[in-house]
Amino acid sequence: MTNRPFWPAMREGLSFVRGHPLLIAMATCVGIWHLCNQAAMVVQILFATRQLGLSERGVGLSYVALGVGTIVASGVGYRVVRRVGNGPTLVLGFAVSGVGWLALAAAPENALGVAAYAFMLLSFGVGAVFITINFLSLRQSVTPAPMLGRMTSTMRWLILLPAGPGALLGGWLGEHLGLRVALGFAGTMAILLSLAAGRLSVIRSVRTLPTLTAEAVTPYSSDQEPA
Repeated sequence: MTNRPFWPAMREGLSFVRGHPLLIAMATCVGIWHLCNQAAMVVQILFATRQLGLSERGVGLSYVALGVGTIVASGVGYRVVRRVGNGPTLVLGFAVSGVGWLALAAAPENALGVAAYAFMLLSFGVGAVFITINFLSLRQSVTPAPMLGRMTSTMRWLILLPAGPGALLGGWLGEHLGLRVALGFAGTMAILLSLAAGRLSVIRSVRTLPTLTAEAVTPYSSDQEPA
């Protein structure tokens, strides 16, 4: 294990990501999705309690749907990837979560609204699994082992940078324009993101995990940074 200075290592990670079109596209798209997610997250509990009248117990029970969504996505995800590919499945995750947020934004304030809240959580569970698994798999498949640590650190702060502004924006929209507007914003942005990402050939064309060539690995073969 080699101790490397922080700033040079960070620059190397950023340089590597900047030189790979797939990593740039995924960092941008997943970063925007995190913005949407935070915009919805800061208001969805308020919507459940204030608009739908759910108690603490009701909110907790609704979150069972989130677990169901993650289990369903984990069970069928491999078949979805085999059928449409890794890149399109990532894009599908954006769309599925967006549909859930839009459904809650339009939900009536009755039992159907409670069902819509559970549906939103289920959709988020499915979408998040589709996004996370394919995002992690794709970024690692195009990165030589010696660069994994620096690439992972770089990608993490790139995709999480928009989360803070997303939370602030969702809170502002919820306070000044209404909770439904904040949820509608998150859902609309996620749907638009799925449409835009689906048009990016660098993502759309990825049907299987890429394989590193010898030429891609060679420049980092002498670097002993652990993954």
